[in-house]
Amino acid sequence: MNGGMKKRIVLTSLFLIANVAVLFAQGALPCNDGDIDAACPIDSWVIVLAAGALLLTILHLYRARKAENPA
Repeated sequence: MNGGMKKRIVLTSLFLIANVAVLFAQGALPCNDGDIDAACPIDSWVIVLAAGALLLTILHLYRARKAENPA
């Protein structure tokens, strides 16, 4: 394997691993029947933020590839 292929495999693996990570935060109100120590998932606007980040990443990679291969 060349260096580019190894880099692609590592980045793909990191993306897949990071994609299943779950974030939790303590909100003003407990989320599980009044249990103050409950882990509450962060789910408001996170999908929109992730979609925006994905869109910007795709645009950045597209422009970089286009600049690399102008034909």
